[in-house]
Amino acid sequence: MVAGAADFGLAQYYRANLANAVAAGAQYAHFTGTGVTTSNIQTVIQDAMYLPAGAATNLTVSFTGSSPGVTTAGWYCITGTGPTASASAQGRTCSDGSSAGYYIWFRATYVNNGLMSAILTNVNRTMSEQVTVRLQ
Repeated sequence: MVAGAADFGLAQYYRANLANAVAAGAQYAHFTGTGVTTSNIQTVIQDAMYLPAGAATNLTVSFTGSSPGVTTAGWYCITGTGPTASASAQGRTCSDGSSAGYYIWFRATYVNNGLMSAILTNVNRTMSEQVTVRLQ
C-alpha cells in the first residue's frame, strides 16, 4: 500500500511537472515569435521537466495541430466552436471578422513507469499536455 501511495503521489507530481513544462514551452514560443524553432521549444520543455536519471526517453514532444489538416506552424483562422483551424495567409480576414494569426501546436507526452512498475501495469501511465500558441 505504501508503494502504491508513493507511485500515485509521484504520478501527480509528474502530471503537474508536465503541465508546467508545456506552459514554459508555450511562453517561450510566444515571446520568441515566428522565429521560434521546434528544437528550441523541445529543449525548453525538456529542461523544465524535472526527470529522474534515465527517464528523459519517456518524454516526447510532437508538433502537430489539433484540427484536421493542421500539421505545422503557419497562418490560420481559428473559428467556431471546437474550435477549428483553417489555413490562411498573412493579412487575411477570417470568416468571423478576425485577422489570421500565426500559430504553432505542440503536445508533450510522458510515460510514468513509477517506482514499482509492476503496480502500474494495469494503469494508463501515459500523460500528455497540448497547447496552441498564437505567435503573431
